[in-house]
Amino acid sequence: MGNGASAAAPGTAEIQNLFEDTVFNELEVKRITALNAENGIEAILATLLPMPILPHILNWLRDQARKENLSDGITIEQIIYLLDTLHPSQLIENKRDLAWKLYDTDEDGYVSQSDLVRVLRYLLPALPLSRHQVLARRALSRFPEKRVAKTDFDKLVPDRQLSEIFSRPIVP
Repeated sequence: MGNGASAAAPGTAEIQNLFEDTVFNELEVKRITALNAENGIEAILATLLPMPILPHILNWLRDQARKENLSDGITIEQIIYLLDTLHPSQLIENKRDLAWKLYDTDEDGYVSQSDLVRVLRYLLPALPLSRHQVLARRALSRFPEKRVAKTDFDKLVPDRQLSEIFSRPIVP
């Protein structure tokens, strides 16, 4: 399709499976699916999630699709998962898990300087790489190993802040 969307629209059974474990009802999933068919996944997310971290989220979704060998790229299932996780009614633990996945870019179980630099490049694209490196180094300087484990990450980011960043009212 050229926009990273899955070629085939989900049928009734697939739509049932998509909304079964989410905050969305069947009609909402159908609307999201229709938006995907009309405009593509990136347009859906740009419309529904006007967030500075969106380019990083899109790259993370593409990486996940590559790891799962999905030839068509980002899937509607991934989008439903993302929108569901970012929904204000979702548990903070789900948002925290998503944040961890976005920050631990190499999936080694730690947020390291290279992970932070990658995230900062998406959040602050106007800054030069050297500035991203300085910011990442400073952020990790208080940790003896110069990296953050998941347990420390969970303690570092207050629930309120996480909720503000990773909760968006979503109306498909």
